[in-house]
Amino acid sequence: MKILITGAKGQLGQTFQDVFAGHNLILADREELDISDSEKVEKYVEAKKPEVILNCAAYTAVDKAEEEPEIARKINVDGVKNLAQEAKKLNSIFVHFSTDFVFDGKKDIPYTEEDQPSPLSVYGKTKYQGEQAVADTGGRYFILRTSWLYSQHGKNFVKTIMKLGQEKDELKIVSDQIGKPTYTYDLAFSVRDLIDFSVAQPQTPNSQKFYGLYNYSNEGECSWFEFAKEIVKLSGGKARVLPQTAYEYAASREGVTAERPAYSSLNCDKIKKLGIKTPPWQESLTKCIEILKSNKEL
Repeated sequence: MKILITGAKGQLGQTFQDVFAGHNLILADREELDISDSEKVEKYVEAKKPEVILNCAAYTAVDKAEEEPEIARKINVDGVKNLAQEAKKLNSIFVHFSTDFVFDGKKDIPYTEEDQPSPLSVYGKTKYQGEQAVADTGGRYFILRTSWLYSQHGKNFVKTIMKLGQEKDELKIVSDQIGKPTYTYDLAFSVRDLIDFSVAQPQTPNSQKFYGLYNYSNEGECSWFEFAKEIVKLSGGKARVLPQTAYEYAASREGVTAERPAYSSLNCDKIKKLGIKTPPWQESLTKCIEILKSNKEL
């Protein structure tokens, strides 16, 4: 297949390059394609004619988005709409990634695809508006809501804690925010399965029911504190990991201005009914850390 990957240099984009190796990949990062420019997107996509568009481009700086709402909106809403419209014109499969931050965290059981979003931050609001832009455009689309992404690529919580766990004697980590860590490779393989399923489906009015919104995260929930403890243990770090509240964390650092959901676990029953696996987060974390250790990342 001919597959366009936007945000190709990010950790999700790099993961998809590995998972779809062997396909005809068109790699676009911000230097190649400004997704917020509708004319450039139209010309680029029409020239390349991809069968699948994987939109890994996003504004993800949660706190900075509070200061730059218009920039966040251009990427997370306008850019997404531009890509979705071009995908629909070509009848291409469009895959877009959203976040657990579309919820306010007031529930105490995992959020389903039917729960009404109520984002607390500019980042969360723009990601939800991006979802709406895709749904309003229609076509053959998948929206994957996911959470707490990490991998051996780019900057992420796992790599940061592995490094600090070796360097520091003590780490204070937020213990009152609960969610589900997600290994980007598990997410990417689930997307590959969705695409394979959809390609195999005959194009009928009924087949449209297969597309839409899905939650995907690894199995099991934890706090950032519990996640960090497991990272330090598995990577052989020396640091003691201590709990702190989100309020204490924000008070101790400059620039932490965005409100985050206290509970944002995602219910993945819908995607699991398709036969797609959601491995336990501890299992996937172990796999990722072994790869990082073998690559001498520590």
